[in-house]
Amino acid sequence: MTDKFRGWVFPLAALVFFFTGVVCAQNASQTSEISLDRYLSDEAHLVKEAISAQILAASHEIETKMGIRILIKTEILDDMNLYSGRVENYFSEWIRSIGLDKKGILLYAAIPKDSLHGKFNLRVGIGLKYLITKEMGEKILNRVILPNNAENNDGKGFLEGVLTIKRMLLDELKREDQRRSTPSGKFDIGGFLWSSKEIFLAMLVGLFLCYFVFFLERCPRCNSTLKISFEILKEPGNNTLGLRRKIFSCQRCGFSRRKKEPLFPSGWSGFWMWFAGTHRNVRIGGQPNPIDRDLSADDRHDKVG
Repeated sequence: MTDKFRGWVFPLAALVFFFTGVVCAQNASQTSEISLDRYLSDEAHLVKEAISAQILAASHEIETKMGIRILIKTEILDDMNLYSGRVENYFSEWIRSIGLDKKGILLYAAIPKDSLHGKFNLRVGIGLKYLITKEMGEKILNRVILPNNAENNDGKGFLEGVLTIKRMLLDELKREDQRRSTPSGKFDIGGFLWSSKEIFLAMLVGLFLCYFVFFLERCPRCNSTLKISFEILKEPGNNTLGLRRKIFSCQRCGFSRRKKEPLFPSGWSGFWMWFAGTHRNVRIGGQPNPIDRDLSADDRHDKVG
């Protein structure tokens, strides 16, 4: 058994070293692929090595998770009047070169030869205009990057700016994921009604006002509200309409107005007659009587006394 075990030691050790070498080679290739020049071009030497490593890690995480490239560009200019033109030209070329639907953020700083007081600019690609507005960019510059660079000469302001952008982008990514995720659980009708209580209240107020404006009868003399009463002239049958008189009367000035209208039978038959628009003549048979004479009376008259 001992000789057989010794015979397997060398092949097993060779396999372990082989897979270890493969893993190390993959890690080395990944590390080599992440070049510092991809995220930092420090020609003015404003960023220390320790800060550069942190900028590299944060920028690479942003590009991996959200597909957004960040570049910090620093340089020394003999003539600072050329700064605006250089920023515009460099940003135009860089944003076209990275692709990514123009989702790029450029932090461009330039200083003169004899001073550390230069100019700084933050430019955002058109693919991120909805996310990082001009006001937000100015806040990042004036409240994060410039104060930290004024207090430290190691480029910490650039790192803080990248970290601030990272937090902001990650928060937006979380909100977008929450909007895309479908809500789980049963529909809470009580919560829906409670959250919509203002809308229902406005609808009730609107219906109340519509009733007063369009449906409430007013007296043409004194503009008072007319009292409505009904007088049955003929009871409806199973398949025939009845007749009633609708009386509008004013309690203030004594004005009254009468209107005859059909009376539908109760139940489903009356509903279908009303829905189908059935208008049949109301036949009142027999000899003339006071009711018949009253039916042919004028629809509007005034009360005297």
